[in-house]
Amino acid sequence: MKRKRERDSKKSREDILNAAEIEFAEKGFYGTRIDEIAAKANINKRMIYEYFGNKEELYKTVLVNVYGRLSQKEIGLLSEDIPCTEAIKKVISLYFDFLKNNPTYVNLILWENLNKGRYIKDIDFSKIKDPTFEMLRKIIKKGKEEGIFKQNVDTEQFILSLLTYTFSYFSNRYTLSKLLGRKLDDEESISKRMENVTEMFLGYLCK
Repeated sequence: MKRKRERDSKKSREDILNAAEIEFAEKGFYGTRIDEIAAKANINKRMIYEYFGNKEELYKTVLVNVYGRLSQKEIGLLSEDIPCTEAIKKVISLYFDFLKNNPTYVNLILWENLNKGRYIKDIDFSKIKDPTFEMLRKIIKKGKEEGIFKQNVDTEQFILSLLTYTFSYFSNRYTLSKLLGRKLDDEESISKRMENVTEMFLGYLCK
């Protein structure tokens, strides 16, 4: 009986988080109502308050979840014992694939930036993101030591560019599609952009 209650509790919590991610991504923190999340999760809204306390804590938990989802993939990939250039290629491919397949992640980050990081500033992401950044730093350092990467590569600027070049393609895809007069969210366009970004980064890194 206890195990069943635990399973039911875990399932309810997951259903709430899945529904909340969709609602927050579509409407932002201020436009989302707990009633709507409860309806989408097919659960009594009282349970939402029981599990998460309030709307703000639920929103923060959703942010942690979506960042954690990406970090798990990053750490899994960067833990592989592969050549430096191959690691860079794979992480760029990972970002493009993840952003393409997780539109709620893109929307949530856009909403939080519109709110000037009001809620994300209160979250400790050190355990989620620091391992990824440290692994990237080690890859760049290794590449320099092996004479593959240029010594004057700015590691911190590289990491910042890696994050922004990949994210901005998906965050701006609708306006850019209109301005450029062509679709940017089809498989061929995404693949070409990924190849171009990979070439640019390797051109910057490699001797």
